[in-house]
Amino acid sequence: MLILRKEFNEMITLFASELNLSPLSIGVIILSGSAFIIMFAIASAKGGYQDLVKTTLENDEAQRQRNQKQ
Repeated sequence: MLILRKEFNEMITLFASELNLSPLSIGVIILSGSAFIIMFAIASAKGGYQDLVKTTLENDEAQRQRNQKQ
């Protein structure tokens, strides 16, 4: 376990140094990524994406009907 942790830390350090990222930048990236995943999970659990798909399909159908009239 300790060996894996050391290798992981070396990988993060290499990643940060290659991209010239500060520890603060890495923290912000991790926080933002985690927040995105959590919010996506909440939205998926509530089924909010279904309303978006339904609205998009309705708008698409309305646009097609308008284009056929012209």
